[in-house]
Amino acid sequence: MKAHFEKLSSGAGSLLAFGRVDVEFPFHWHYHPEYELTLIVNSHGQRLVGDGIADYGPGDLVLLGPNLPHSWRSGPVRPSQDEYHRAVVVQFREDFLGEAFFKLEAMDPVARMLRRAASGLAFDHTKTGRRVAEKMAAIPSYSPARRIVGLLEILVDLAGEPGAKTLSTDRLRPMCRVEDQQRIEAICSHLNEHFDEEIDFSELARRVHMDQAALCRFFKRATGRTMTAYVNEMRVGAAAQLLTDTDMSILEIGFKAGFGNYSNFNRQFKRIKGYGPRMLRRQFQGNGARERAESAGGVEGFGTPCVEASR
Repeated sequence: MKAHFEKLSSGAGSLLAFGRVDVEFPFHWHYHPEYELTLIVNSHGQRLVGDGIADYGPGDLVLLGPNLPHSWRSGPVRPSQDEYHRAVVVQFREDFLGEAFFKLEAMDPVARMLRRAASGLAFDHTKTGRRVAEKMAAIPSYSPARRIVGLLEILVDLAGEPGAKTLSTDRLRPMCRVEDQQRIEAICSHLNEHFDEEIDFSELARRVHMDQAALCRFFKRATGRTMTAYVNEMRVGAAAQLLTDTDMSILEIGFKAGFGNYSNFNRQFKRIKGYGPRMLRRQFQGNGARERAESAGGVEGFGTPCVEASR
């Protein structure tokens, strides 16, 4: 995927606060020079930040640094919720109050947090994050002056939270060459659209005018992971949503998410989540979930593994 560069306004308009309401949050890999605070009000799916992939749901609150590639990709609308996915987004430049403001001694905790945000920070699991979420939800309705005061209050609160989770490693850097950006956009868009199908990596390589070994090296350099790992993370995330939202059998879910048999699905799920799909279902649906006898079967995994040149 190309991480699309987004140009936002500067100067007096460099602080933007808005509500996002869509029937879905489609995959859109992009970056911009502004910091971004995003609060998920009503949505669920997968959050991609740098080389980190994680599930998200209502209350998800993250702070992203400048030029950090990211995207939210929503799952299907839950029948028990309304038809829209909702989020609140605040974007701002470090100098939106002047170049020297965050260099003030009083702002040092905030400045340190902003530096850490270069790798993305998640706060939804903390008491501070839950408290800030209430303030965050109201910001788009404020006057311009109140927005500034509200954002500063939020940043000060978050800077005092020691439990923020880092979302990405520092291995990933935005690709500066336009042709590289366009190529990685095409690759990741294809994988996001077809992760639940059989993927022919050799055919994908031809689509982006590369040989397969070069494609594998290029993708790992751009995203910090192999294409096989990336696709498995997409599939496990989709499976987790089906486990909590439906009463489909675990075997059915494994196939629907793109895995060729139960053993591979179970192995990848445990590797990525740290626990098996049965445990997740018990946690969310308890004894009411429909149980079916599970058995291994089918083809061993969808797609030919992408063989790394270093192997």
